[in-house]
Parts: sequence; C-alpha cells; structure tokens
Amino acid sequence: MTTNLSTDLRPGTYLIDQDQSVCTLHAAHAFGLKPVTATMAIRAGTVTIGADPAQSSASAQLDAATFRSDDPRRDKDIRGKRFLAAADHPVIAFRSTGCTRSAAGWRMTGMLSVRGTDSEVTLTLYAVEPTTTGYRCTASCTLDRVTAGVKAGRGIIARPVRLELEVYFRS
Repeated sequence: MTTNLSTDLRPGTYLIDQDQSVCTLHAAHAFGLKPVTATMAIRAGTVTIGADPAQSSASAQLDAATFRSDDPRRDKDIRGKRFLAAADHPVIAFRSTGCTRSAAGWRMTGMLSVRGTDSEVTLTLYAVEPTTTGYRCTASCTLDRVTAGVKAGRGIIARPVRLELEVYFRS
C-alpha cells in the first residue's frame, strides 16, 4: 500500500529506527560485468513530516564501517583508505534540501557526504506505510561514486551505484 502523503501521515518529527532500517547498495565490478550487492547500517536519522508534504525533510547517517557484501576481502578493501576510508570518515551523511511531487511520485533531493565530499542526490520515494510503531518507507537513488568522492577503482568498478533504502521511523 502506498500512502497518500498529503492525508495519511501525521505531521511531526520521527526518529529512524536503526535496528530495522538498512541501506542496500548495488554496483558492478570486474569491468562492470559482475553485479555486487552489499549493505550498510543506518546509524541515526530523523524524518520530519510537514503539514504540507512538500515541507517534509530527512537526515540520516550510514555507518561506513558496516559495509558488507558476500566477500570479506572486498569488504575490507572497500572500508579501507582507497574507497570509503571508514577509519577517517566513519559516517556517510544525507540531509534533504527539498521534497517535491512528480508524475512518478514523491522525490526528495539532498546532499550526500562521502569522505568529506558533498554531492547532490535525488531519492525516489516508493511507499510510506504505517506500522504498529510508526512508518516504513522505501526509496532509492542512483549516484555516481566518483562524483560522490570515491575515485579509486576506475575500470574495475562501475561508476553508478544504486542505493535502496528501507527506513522505519517512529515518534
């Protein structure tokens, strides 16, 4: 069920439930031929629902040290200095700058900070559903990892990375 954002959400500020929420990343390596799926934990964040849904906002922090795929060696490399530099930049942060309705549904633009580099991203919000304690939202975006500050791995890792978010938030 997709929630009608103009009538079904209670305005207010909600906390992201880090135990239930997750970010899934999809990329390709081996010269763009082999798909790779990984996850990262969402460590904190807030969602503010405005009386006018266009005034809604969100912020979230991903824990770079929690990058996990099906290959522990790859995980260590991605968390290392060449890629995410998780020891020096433990947080990947998002803060929204706008929320608009499009023909495809709601979109939230914002700034993503990776390794100290800010880049603009646009999340497409697919569904916001009520839960027993708040709401569940699914969203996604595709970003250019080089523009986002992860420049290593040229030729081995494709530039586009798709992020899929499953976010639970409660008052």
